[in-house]
Amino acid sequence: MTTFHTPPILSQLRGAKSYSEQATALRALKDEIIGHINRKEEWICSGILEPLVEILRKNIQSLARSTGKEHSQVVRSDEPSEEDEVQLLALQIIASFAYGNAAFLAPLHAVDVVATIIPAISPANNPPQIVLTALRALRNIAASTELAAEGANDTTALSNALFSSSWLAALYAILSQEQTDAVVQEQKRLVASLVSTLCKSPAHQNALADAGVLDAFATMLASFAVGRGEVIPGAGVIGRGDGLASLIPAPAPPNADLALTFAALSAIVSNSRFRSYMLLCSPSILAVFPSAEFSPLAVHSRAAWDALEANGFGNIRTRDPGAMDYLLPAVPIPPSASQSRGYNDYPPLGFSMSRDNLTTGSRSSTFKFTGVDSSRSHASGEDEEADEPESPLIPWLIHLVRSTNGLERVMAASLLTSLFKAGFASPEREQMLAVLVIPPLWRLMKEHDKEVPANVQQATFIEPSMARDWAIMERTTDVLARLIGESDTLQQVVHDCGVVQMVAKLLKKSCDPQPAQFVLRPWSAKPSSEVGSKESSPACRLGPVGIVPAYAHRIRMRESALKLVASMATLSNDYRETLAEADVVPYIMKSLSPDPEKSEEVKDQPSSGKVTDDGTSGKTSAYDHNPNSVIMAACHAIRALARSPRIVRTTLRDHDAAAPLNKLLRHPDAEVQIAASGAVINIVTSHNDVVASLIELGLYRTLCEHAHSLNPGLRLNALWALKHLALNLDNTAKKACLEELEPGWLVQLISDDTSEEEALGNRARPERRPTDADDDDENMDADTLDERDDDAAQRAWTWPALAHYPSLSANASPRLQQAAAKLAALRDAELNPARRARADSLAIQEQGLGFIRNLLMIPDPPGQADMVDHLFTEMGQDRLFAILTDKLKVRVVGAANRRASSRDALVLYPQARIVENLAYILVNMAAGAPRHRQLVVAQTELLKLLGAHLSSKDRGVRMALCQLLANLAWVDCEGDRAPSSQRTAELERLGFLAKLEGMEAGDADFGVRERAKAAVSQMKAPTL
Repeated sequence: MTTFHTPPILSQLRGAKSYSEQATALRALKDEIIGHINRKEEWICSGILEPLVEILRKNIQSLARSTGKEHSQVVRSDEPSEEDEVQLLALQIIASFAYGNAAFLAPLHAVDVVATIIPAISPANNPPQIVLTALRALRNIAASTELAAEGANDTTALSNALFSSSWLAALYAILSQEQTDAVVQEQKRLVASLVSTLCKSPAHQNALADAGVLDAFATMLASFAVGRGEVIPGAGVIGRGDGLASLIPAPAPPNADLALTFAALSAIVSNSRFRSYMLLCSPSILAVFPSAEFSPLAVHSRAAWDALEANGFGNIRTRDPGAMDYLLPAVPIPPSASQSRGYNDYPPLGFSMSRDNLTTGSRSSTFKFTGVDSSRSHASGEDEEADEPESPLIPWLIHLVRSTNGLERVMAASLLTSLFKAGFASPEREQMLAVLVIPPLWRLMKEHDKEVPANVQQATFIEPSMARDWAIMERTTDVLARLIGESDTLQQVVHDCGVVQMVAKLLKKSCDPQPAQFVLRPWSAKPSSEVGSKESSPACRLGPVGIVPAYAHRIRMRESALKLVASMATLSNDYRETLAEADVVPYIMKSLSPDPEKSEEVKDQPSSGKVTDDGTSGKTSAYDHNPNSVIMAACHAIRALARSPRIVRTTLRDHDAAAPLNKLLRHPDAEVQIAASGAVINIVTSHNDVVASLIELGLYRTLCEHAHSLNPGLRLNALWALKHLALNLDNTAKKACLEELEPGWLVQLISDDTSEEEALGNRARPERRPTDADDDDENMDADTLDERDDDAAQRAWTWPALAHYPSLSANASPRLQQAAAKLAALRDAELNPARRARADSLAIQEQGLGFIRNLLMIPDPPGQADMVDHLFTEMGQDRLFAILTDKLKVRVVGAANRRASSRDALVLYPQARIVENLAYILVNMAAGAPRHRQLVVAQTELLKLLGAHLSSKDRGVRMALCQLLANLAWVDCEGDRAPSSQRTAELERLGFLAKLEGMEAGDADFGVRERAKAAVSQMKAPTL
């Protein structure tokens, strides 16, 4: 055995008097450790990391002193200096330590290696090789972190350090380099890899967008279009008017990586209309893909479309095909084709339709798993694309999905999905996605659905080809889950392809027993007690071993498969039944538990041993631990399947869904609690054995506690579940539920407008002016503003492209001016904390009013009268009516009075779903005792305010008000005839009868006309 010369090299390194001596010692150390895990362990335990980091720090400080500031341009000689060589060797050694072994992460973090490496990524201050090696070291740390054991696999600290304002300029500088040599292209690949891996939170996504990194990646994407010869014809001529012609990039070099560029862009723009539009109007994208009319020279180019139109397969003349459309085959578009639908049916899977977001970040919890963003259905008029042409980037991405393969195809589909879900594709694209995108993705799944060899399941390192196959399988499943989440058309195509059977197979495979989960430490002649004793410094002590790549792949596949199950079950009950019959529920239940027990099959298999503290042996079961991401995906799958009452009554009951869900409601992570309470929402819509079990386990108390949470998402879901639960309870249980929730707290939840008014009044804006497309009942933040100062908008936020391209002027080009204005509006709508606070408040008020509505929904009139009296006693009759009246008032926020400060005034209109729930509370009051009907009619101001909503655009509001008027005119008995006549006269005096007659004759909705007809009949001729 070769003698290990640790002390001489370490002593030489510590005692070096010059850079050449340091370089000699570092070269010897590098030769010692490369490819030798045991030697790396012994070197770390010998304390090598501290001198290495100290060398790097001194070099960085020396460089800072020589340049005067961190990011200045430095004139460097072509030949690397001795100092550069030392820095390069130290970075190479650290990169080697970080490569493929999670046990080395703990000592590396103990010496704060990330903060030491990051300054070396600045191309202004460092030679290209040093930048490249620093990026490679960061990439290795990120990769090893993903393979670390639970608790050590959080990349947040690394993301925060890399995506801080101090170093985003360095990332932009790397991506903006025009050199095409291999070193620069590898730097760009590493930055793209880091962004796609680490950019997960909205804060980081927005920081990358604002720093110009998004525009830099967009320029790289445009260069691929140039290299493929797929620039819009005449783009150069069109761009001269906007100053964009010079921004058409050079063709991408042959060694550029298109898949990683797509991956980075997908990571930045995902789940955001603001960032998606920033990509579409990035200067290079506008230059290469301008929206322009196109007439092909060959007259037969339109023959296929004309033939389809002539045979009744769609009308293409409503939108002339663009240049990129001629790269795609003609697709029959049904006349009724419309853009993807949202959830308007009961019970919705997304969060409340009146909210923008209640979860951490900028997207709803359901959106993360199914692609359903409930805020889209109530997008303000400023966000509509009715008058804006679709970007040619959309059909080009569809073309790339068809013409590329492997990861390039998957990542092109991923970016396309983000743009499609953000609403920037034209309506007919949904059918094109069904015909041209889903089949290629399905073929990829079938091609890469391979068994993992036994030797690979236990391997610490895997071949790049195997890693690529796994990445394709994981990403394809995830993209399909995001793509089909809210589309009947796409779900039908995926179902017809056989995805249900495939996802059941994938879910089962991901839960099969795993021969080894944890990396086995290599055999060493030295006892483990000698390698990093507990008494040594943290920098000299190894951390816990990581998991093997095959096990990490199974966990990721489990999560992706669960997301796909949730997406398939969102709309069609037939698909839910098919999924249940495919036996996916047992694996979903196992995924609900953080530490699920082994199945009987696994228990019968021999065990290869248990993991000890030093990780010297591997476990046999894949059921040892589910990370929170898997648990939340399983909760969303349960939530989707629970929309079928039969599945709740049978399948979920048979698998005892109550026990794991009850535990998750008490999970320490708030996001898991939100997901679990979301699953409970759909389970408790009807009385069944699962609900009975949950109640026995203390569901009342748990949900009421969550309703008092400071987390708005958790508070919303808890109220939502209580609302559904209250519908099927008897009076005694309803009273107990109200007492547990606390009437005073319920009053606060449904009337707490003070904080939102203060936030909205103090917010920095400009806001948009109301448009003709807006409805007073639906417009969340319509302003009563006169002329806005455009300069104020620019002071609020400046489009980063204008800073990075000084030649551009938003005022000189109408197209760029329009893009800048829309970007500012989208950014405000998405990131303004006042808007989000108001959305949170409205959603919670909606569910609180719904809870009261269901408390009063009792088929037995005496019981209902008793419940109304109890509600008045607990909440206060006058206070309740005052709250309901206040909900219907138009409020002016941000000015003492409208005349004095009209420029600062913001008008907040009542929301349709608030009005609907409020009206049904009165409907239920009026359905009981005559005295309660008299009490409602006595609320003159309340009724006048409700009368204004009989012309609401929302069908549900009009239906509720018609039912209310019919109930108020109802005659219970002979003794109620005279009071009923008085009530009818009062309603007629307030103008309700005339409005109802108008609705009976001319309302666009048949159901509303029938309801209005019944109300008119009741008011004109009340009978017993």
